[in-house]
Amino acid sequence: MLAHVSPTPVTTQSVLGDASCHEWQRLGRLHTDGWGTAWLDGGEVRRYRDARRGLDNPDLTDALGDTPSRARLTHLRLATEGFATRVQNTHPFRVGDIALAHNGSVVPFAPLRAKVTDAELERVGGETDTAVVFALILRQVDVGVPLFDAVTSTVSQLREEFPTSALNLLVLSPDELIAVHANQGAPIPLELFEESGLGDDLPVDHVDHYYQLSWRRSEDGAIAVTSSGLTGDGWNRMRPETAVRIDLSTLHVERRELREVAAAHVA
Repeated sequence: MLAHVSPTPVTTQSVLGDASCHEWQRLGRLHTDGWGTAWLDGGEVRRYRDARRGLDNPDLTDALGDTPSRARLTHLRLATEGFATRVQNTHPFRVGDIALAHNGSVVPFAPLRAKVTDAELERVGGETDTAVVFALILRQVDVGVPLFDAVTSTVSQLREEFPTSALNLLVLSPDELIAVHANQGAPIPLELFEESGLGDDLPVDHVDHYYQLSWRRSEDGAIAVTSSGLTGDGWNRMRPETAVRIDLSTLHVERRELREVAAAHVA
């Protein structure tokens, strides 16, 4: 996953630099199961998805380098076993002006799926664990819960019920970018890495820090957020089991401990 926010419309490439942007797209040599992007266009969130790999996809190159926006998130998919590689399952999911991308999985799937109705899942589209997580978040938003509260409370509850889940999320609305880093105890999918045949060409940090999220702020105030896979100076690792909300109008960053959210929910 990758995202940027900026005080003025810019490309992701201009925020990361050419080399890092190219390095990120090369993650598509492992994350081969489609790609997608969502971005702020005026006051609307737009989205594009493609079930083909992003590694050598010119549309992905253009999305990163040719279309300025004050906020954009982009996702390369490594499909969870059992979920088909098709556009409907490709991230980011979007309902209205909220888009969501996910790195990780929630297992076992059956009890997770049982938490939402067929209608809720059809609204999101797709059939994956990510689609269910998004449907649960939207259930709270629909009754007036602020998006950041809905995201953090949903993740906190799922982490309690599914302790080996990996729930790294990027959520974009016209008002905010939310990043969630929640995966302590989640197993790294080493078997998928081995099956890839990449050997020593695996992306950086994928064995030791696969579910890591990092952020970097530029001198002009722009902020980038990325999963593992990028090298270079200036990256700061997000603390485990935390979430941040970046206000798109001010670029103010609000941080939240998910354990505190869980404790408040119990109280």
